[in-house]
Amino acid sequence: MLSRRKLLLSLIAQRQEAIAVSVLHLLLALVAEREEKPSYFFIPTAAGPYSIDVQHDLHSFEKGGELVIEDGSVRLQRDRVNPLSYALDGSTLALLLDSLSDFGSKGERALMDLAIGQKPFYGIYTTRSDSAIEHVREAIASAKRGVYTLGYEGLSIDQFIICLIANDIRTTVDVREYAFSRRAEFSKANLVEALAQANITYIGMPEVGIPTKARKEILEHKSKEELLAYYEDEIVATTGASAARLAELASVANTALICHEEDPQTCHRSHFAAFALQREPSIAAIYDIRTKDGCTYPW
Repeated sequence: MLSRRKLLLSLIAQRQEAIAVSVLHLLLALVAEREEKPSYFFIPTAAGPYSIDVQHDLHSFEKGGELVIEDGSVRLQRDRVNPLSYALDGSTLALLLDSLSDFGSKGERALMDLAIGQKPFYGIYTTRSDSAIEHVREAIASAKRGVYTLGYEGLSIDQFIICLIANDIRTTVDVREYAFSRRAEFSKANLVEALAQANITYIGMPEVGIPTKARKEILEHKSKEELLAYYEDEIVATTGASAARLAELASVANTALICHEEDPQTCHRSHFAAFALQREPSIAAIYDIRTKDGCTYPW
């Protein structure tokens, strides 16, 4: 996180005048295409590429007094920031300066053309239509129909949403008993807001979660496997109404059960999913999205 925030501040510092936040997103999206390991990931919106993490970092800096955001633009409070705090290593600085030399003087429309030209995925929710964008739209629309499962472990909030969009998932069902996370972006209120950026519906289903008391008592002396065995023996059979609701949601649009663990086999969501599939044959299939190497797609 520190390195990405340095990049963000350094880019803003290169501009003597305020920079439109929308332009900032576009520039960072273009920089990300040149990075071996992107500092930020971007979701498609009606206005092109957008990063929830960028917005989160901007507001954190604004709260700390390093940045001023007003009228849709952002500028550095130079008297409040030590330049060493956003100094980049040589290769990263060179990449940023080269990118700004190539793109920095272009207007928003030209930047949008470049960003979508390089990654047509960014254009799927815009009014634009060309063969590359249509190819991505068709690929997403052809995703397998059914219920998916996805854990956010190891993903940024933007990567998480990219995974959902790529599988044409329109509804998420949070199966945590308490929708709270040490990573604030995955706590309920923030997650609902983030998903709304991609027109994805959030539904909480805490009744299918593992009771906190049981989790603490079992994990204190026993293994995760024994905790899941308890869930299978004591909880799953009580979730018939929730399984029916899941089937109803899945009949309308692809739906994902979401939780923390990357590996579905170490998460109770796999047990609930299997029960729901057996109880509600209309679900037809369960697909686990594995994200160990991140969410990357050919477009």
